[in-house]
Amino acid sequence: MTVKQIDLDKLGDLRNLSDAELKLKLEAAGFPFTATFQVKDNYVHRKVAGNDVLIAIGEDVANFNGYIQMNPSAAYLWEAMKEPRTVAQLEKTLEDAFDVSCVQATADVLDFLKVLQEHNMICAQ
Repeated sequence: MTVKQIDLDKLGDLRNLSDAELKLKLEAAGFPFTATFQVKDNYVHRKVAGNDVLIAIGEDVANFNGYIQMNPSAAYLWEAMKEPRTVAQLEKTLEDAFDVSCVQATADVLDFLKVLQEHNMICAQ
C-alpha cells in the first residue's frame, strides 16, 4: 500500500461525484493513474450482421457462456486495447475518434473497463 499526500482543497466535496468526475479531480490533485489494460487473447471481436460482438474462445468458453454486444465506441476501445493502454490513453482515443467531452470519455472508459473486468476479459498491469 502506498500513501501519497494530495491537495484536498482541489478535491472539494466528493460525496456526489461520479467515478469519472472523481478520477478527473484526483488527476488534477496529482494522482498518477498509470495502470495499463489489455484485452485477453481468449476473446474475439467480430462484426456480425452489422453488430460488434465479443465471443469467448479457448479456455474462457467454460467461464463465459455468451457474448457481449458492443456499441461503436466500445468496439473502438477493444481494438485499441490489443496493446496495453492507460485509462488516459483510452479517454484520449474516445475524445478524438468520437468528439466527446473529457468527462464523457472518462465515464465511458471506466464503465467499459468495469464490464470487462467483471467478466475477466482484460489484463491489468
